[in-house]
Amino acid sequence: MSFQVPGGMIITGILMAFYKSPLEIFLGQWLNQSFNALVNFTNRSGDKPLPSSVILTAYFTATSFATATSIGMNKALGSRAPPLVGRFVPFMAVAVANMVNIPCMRQQELKEGVVIYDEEGRKLGNSPTAARTAITKVTISRIVIAAPGMLLTPVLME
Repeated sequence: MSFQVPGGMIITGILMAFYKSPLEIFLGQWLNQSFNALVNFTNRSGDKPLPSSVILTAYFTATSFATATSIGMNKALGSRAPPLVGRFVPFMAVAVANMVNIPCMRQQELKEGVVIYDEEGRKLGNSPTAARTAITKVTISRIVIAAPGMLLTPVLME
């Protein structure tokens, strides 16, 4: 986790600078999702091993959604929108990718729940509700963490 902020800042800079051509978009989103998959993998509940198929599915799905969002939004906005609006496209792609990647990476927790303990450390059982709550909060927090740099930078640069 200690590298999440500096690593995210570097990747945010890349996403903000290279967002127009499909190749730039793909490479930026691939880099971002590679980093996010690593962060999400290392921060999952470690009770049970995660199958490689789940990791790869989450990774490729998030990268595909992020790339499709960026390319689609760039085409939809085209020359119709002011340049400032186009600079927000990388943030939209990052938000969509987080909404896909985190639940996919942590789907086992959604199905089986997370372990719940009492104040004395005794295991009480598994809770899918606690898993949903935690994953929702993580997803929202990752989007909120990305927001200042990805939303304020274009405004300040304009």
